[in-house]
Formats: sequence, structure tokens, C-alpha cells
Amino acid sequence: MPDWGVAAVAVAVMLVFAHLSNRKRTGNEPDDFFDRSEGERFPHKWGYTDTRFEFVDERTVKVTGSRYPISGYRMPFLVDFVEDVLGTAIRREDSYAEREHVEAPGPNLDAAFGNAVKERFDDGQVSFDSKTRLVHSHGQLSVEEVYRVMYGDSLPRLVDMVFYPKEEADVKDIIDLANAHNVCLVPYGGGTNVSGALACPPDERRTIVSVDMRRMDRVLWIDEDNLQACVESGISGKAMEQALGERGYTSGHDPDSVELSTMGGWISTNASGMKKNRYGNIEDIVLEATLVTPTGEIATRGVTPRNSTGVQPRGLLFGSEGNFGIITTAVIKIHPIPEARRYGALVFPAFEKGVAFLKALRQTGMLPASIRLVNNNEFRFGQALKPEPTFLKGVKDRIQKFVLLKLMGFDPMKMAACTIVMEGTHDEVSQQNRTIFSLAKEYGAKSAGASNGKRGYSLTFGIAYIRDFLNQYGILGETFETSVPWDRIHQVCDAVSGELIAQAGRHGVPGKPYLSYRVTQTYHTGVCIYFTMGIYGKGLDQPGRTFHAIEHQLRQVILDNGGSLSHHHGVGKVRRDFLPQIQTDNSIQVMRQAKSAMDPKNIFGIRKHKD
Repeated sequence: MPDWGVAAVAVAVMLVFAHLSNRKRTGNEPDDFFDRSEGERFPHKWGYTDTRFEFVDERTVKVTGSRYPISGYRMPFLVDFVEDVLGTAIRREDSYAEREHVEAPGPNLDAAFGNAVKERFDDGQVSFDSKTRLVHSHGQLSVEEVYRVMYGDSLPRLVDMVFYPKEEADVKDIIDLANAHNVCLVPYGGGTNVSGALACPPDERRTIVSVDMRRMDRVLWIDEDNLQACVESGISGKAMEQALGERGYTSGHDPDSVELSTMGGWISTNASGMKKNRYGNIEDIVLEATLVTPTGEIATRGVTPRNSTGVQPRGLLFGSEGNFGIITTAVIKIHPIPEARRYGALVFPAFEKGVAFLKALRQTGMLPASIRLVNNNEFRFGQALKPEPTFLKGVKDRIQKFVLLKLMGFDPMKMAACTIVMEGTHDEVSQQNRTIFSLAKEYGAKSAGASNGKRGYSLTFGIAYIRDFLNQYGILGETFETSVPWDRIHQVCDAVSGELIAQAGRHGVPGKPYLSYRVTQTYHTGVCIYFTMGIYGKGLDQPGRTFHAIEHQLRQVILDNGGSLSHHHGVGKVRRDFLPQIQTDNSIQVMRQAKSAMDPKNIFGIRKHKD
């Protein structure tokens, strides 16, 4: 007699894995990772006012609105996960009340400059409103900026005026006026930076003007023969992709902040997107750009695929972080929207196995548009964001766990996972799929299905809202990233993990510190590692200062173990003290001389790098 119980389980397992198998998608089907419509933004927190995490009962949260795939459903596992990893309790009645009114000192306006601005520009291009000035005086560095504005002390210095250019001529005129009247200018894009780049120096006595570029948001032209487009620097990623998509094209640049960040910000921070493997980093996407400085324009006449014309000033734009001038336009590569797109997910028995797989995959040359490996903490965090399963889904989940944990011996506290996006022609995607999943088996991986791959990719766009939700309960969190050679990945991760525990104990942090990390991009010689750190700040005398003291030490540990200062966030103010460790004295002097040549009066002097 056959064992019908075993047979039934076997059939159920087959059904589960059939359900979780990769499903083919065409590139013409919409990928609604976020609502393409505009909306009202929070003045200080991340994102849109229609979207926030909130408690629906004592143990369950949900995301309001309908802007993201995670919106609208109940999450019964998130609170338990946060309490477990931080070793502390969260009660909804213990939230901090947001400050209803933030004191803002009056503007420190140079009278002659103010009169000149009034004569030259329309009234609607200038604002002295205190709330507007406050918004333009910080980015999205959660602890020192957002947390401080929402729940802590006021910022020590605000911009004195906000200016909105409508065209490049306005940019040139405001720079000329600032140069004539010794006024400090600060370029402003989407305000999404997490490097403290927009923080005003408290001892700056000059008038500080934030130059908000977001009204310069047009696609000026599209050249379909040569696959190029010219865009203004204030255009957001969402708006640009919408405009290009209407003509059947994409830039392929897909950072976490794509809804809000701008072309000018991408160039000035030397940004990277999630689909870097197929489309390149921002320096690969941008063919040419125009930088307006106090001494004139920095640009190359004519755009060609590549040239050898000596040292190219174009290189000064990438990573310039607003220190030299204002980027006004960029000519970029564009690509036809891929005819096929497929998602996938892999579960590995351990992070180490996943890293070995990524290195082997890199050597095949058969790379998907995006592939990201998360460690166990981040894997479990993603699981905690799932809704309560339906009956059928619950049965499938239990069977899958049985197979993974009991039959295959996976340890739930060691498992790691990859999310995958494959793009191209149908043949390309099919070949990528065969290579990836065949190779993954050699490293003990199991497919977790296309739906989990898409879900993992889409979670990226809602993650910052969780940070702001937890902030109101005294939980401080922020991200930091680095690039490391292949042979230093585990050394860096282990060193950061160990140092965080030591620093938390040294500073008397309540409960346990949290650290997760993921490999977001791979290269021939190494990878980008993206860390998320969190601590429980209640009970600390100065939680923000404690957080940054710990984070500062972790950056030092990264450098000591062979990592870079930053992969794509830039230097800003939170990393500028480390520059002498990564650049020779002469290198720093050369950059200072370049700065002096373009901006002799230090008009762009908000001190993001060393002055």
C-alpha cells in the first residue's frame, strides 16, 4: 500500500514550487512599484503625505493610501520583528508628538542683493517664508536632520532665501548677482540626500540662498536616431521616465529615490541605480552636462560617443556636490523599453553562499539588470512586512518552510536571499534565467519565485517610510554604503557588526543594536555593500549625537578593512573628515585649485567638502 500522506505532501510541494516558479513577463506590462502621479510631499519626512505607516491595533500596522504595493494591507509581523531585533518593546501610545511649529529666525538678507533680485526676477521665483526656508535647509539624513526637526532642537542655521530658476538664463543671473554681492548659493534638487549636504554652516555670516532647480524639469529633446535625450537638471526620475516612456524609451537609472531625486542631484553625487548592470551608473548614462560657475560655463561643445581630447572638465561634474556651480542640463543615453522583463528570487542557506554565487555569476558575463543579495536580518525584515496570509497561502507557506527547513536543512537564522530583475529581448532574458538558476543550484540555492522577486524589488521604494515611522518611537536608523573588493566582503561585514556591538555597549545603548546589509551592485573587482543601522534611543541623554558617534566609528572600521568612503551617497558633511585618509595632500590641493579657478569668491561655499 502506498503512503498516501507522503504522496499528498509530495504533490503539495510540487504545486507550491510550480506556483513559485518564474513567470514570464513582457516589458510592455506595467510595473507599478509606485504611483506615477504627483502628490503633496511631507515638508520634512520622506515622501508623500498620503503614505505613512500607522498602527491599526496594538500589534498590527499598515501603510495608508494606495501609492505602493505595500499600501493598504495589515502587517501583523513587523512590530514583533522590531521588538525582537532591538530587544525592546514598542507601544503605539509611546510615540513622540511631532512639533507643530518650528521656530525659524528671520532671514539674514543682504539689502543690496535683495533689491537686485527684486528688480530682475518675478515675485513667484523668490520666497522668504520661514517654512519654505526650513524645508530647504536639510535633506533626508534621518537622525541629525529629520529627527531633529520633527522631535528635537531647531536647526542652528537656515537658508535666508529660496530662489526658483525657470531657465538657464535665471541660473546665470542669480550666480552673477551672488558673485557681485558676496552671497552664498546652495543648489537644491529633490532634497533626498543622506549626507548632510544641505546643512547650513552655523557660522556663515553671508546671506545663504537655496537655488531650487525643480522648475527646470523639461525633456528638451529626444534624438531617436542616436538614442540620446537632453533634459534639464531639475527633472525628477519619475517625471523623466514618464516622459521618455511615452516615446518608448527609458534611461535605465533606477535609484531608491527615483520618485523624488533629480538629474542634477544624480550627477553631483555620482549616483548609482539598481539596474546598473544593464544601463550603467550615472557617469555611464550621462554623455555631457553643463555646469554654470561664477567664472562661466563648463561644458563640451558637441556630443560624441567618446573622445580623446586631453583632460576633460566633464569629469569635474560627477561628485561635485554643488561645490563648483549649478548643473543646468544633461545629454543622456536612452534605451528602448525592453521587450521582456522577468523577476526571480533565490534563497541561499547562508550569506556566504550567496556571495560566492554572485562572484561566479559575474564571471559568466550573463548578468541580469539587477541582482541584490540580502543578509539574514534583512531577509527576515522583508518577511516581517508581509500581510497575514490567506488560508491557501498559509498552507503553501507552511509547506515551503517544511521543505526548506526540514527536508533541506536551511537554518532560518542564517538564510539569505537574492532578488533578480532580468531585462532585454526574450532570448536574452531566457538565457539569463537559465544561467542564473542553473548556477545557483551549485551554491545550494532554491528558487523562491518570480512574485517574491518582484515583491523584494518593489519594497525598496517604501522602505524610507518605515524609518520615519520608527523614528517617532525613539528608534533611530540610517543607511550607509561602501564598495569593497571581493576578498574583503566578509571581513568588512564582520568588522562592522562587531564594532557596532562594542560601540553600543560603550555608549550605553538600551537593548540591542540592529544591523542588516545587502550587496546591491557587483563589479568585476568587487561589490557595493549597503548597510542599515538602528538603535533604540530612548533613555540616552543625546540620542542623535550618540547615533552619529557610533556611525562615524563604523565608517572608520570600513576604511580600516579596505572599503571605500562611499559608493553612491557622496561625501557631504558626515564624511568630509575622512577625506585626508583617501586622498593625498596634493590631490586635495589640486581640487582646491580647481574650485578656486571656477569659484574664486567661494560663492558655492556651504562646506560639503573641506574648504
